[in-house]
Amino acid sequence: MTIRVQREEFIRNVNEAISDWDKERLVSLVMEGLGSGFMPIEITGQVLLPVLQKACREIDSHDISFAELLLLADTIKAALDILIPKIRESLNETTVKGRVIIGTVKGDIHELGKNLVAAVFESGGYRVTDLGKDVPTDDFIRAVEKEKADVIAASTLMTPTLISIEELLKEVRARKLKIKTIIGGWATSPEFARKVGADAWADDALDGLFKLDRLMVGQNHD
Repeated sequence: MTIRVQREEFIRNVNEAISDWDKERLVSLVMEGLGSGFMPIEITGQVLLPVLQKACREIDSHDISFAELLLLADTIKAALDILIPKIRESLNETTVKGRVIIGTVKGDIHELGKNLVAAVFESGGYRVTDLGKDVPTDDFIRAVEKEKADVIAASTLMTPTLISIEELLKEVRARKLKIKTIIGGWATSPEFARKVGADAWADDALDGLFKLDRLMVGQNHD
């Protein structure tokens, strides 16, 4: 079997496992792929993330439901749980693109989407500190200072906890921290990001990585 045919078969099998929401098969395929010489960042960036990107476009066009997107994202996360630690091991001070503090803000306990974003950021070459869910403003600030972070990524799915994002960004400005901020989640919007003074707003995980890259080179978001 040629390398090209092997690659095409691998991608086809991975896509089928994701479409079937078959985490066990996907994990098995990823392990086989690694054993066959596929690099972790290659599987993540060239195989898994394009599937996620396609799903994000489909939900925007109402071709799939939000519940289906969550199942797909949860399936992909099973593979990323294997791949991300390997990618993390390959990063060093000369290859890491930046340091990110990420978390779901105080009052919100949802973290599937945030977990996926964190994994995508790491696959893109960033050192990520994930604070988890229901994170108070002070915890974000302490993590920024401890990790000497470049970016805070904060999310929420719920409208009532938008106030927590606003409070976080106010505290960042009050302390005059030299750090960029990016926000996302279903309750947020570009208009809200501008209102509270975030440096960027992300529609999904891949858009977040794109915006993060732009922030790190000093470009403003659209």
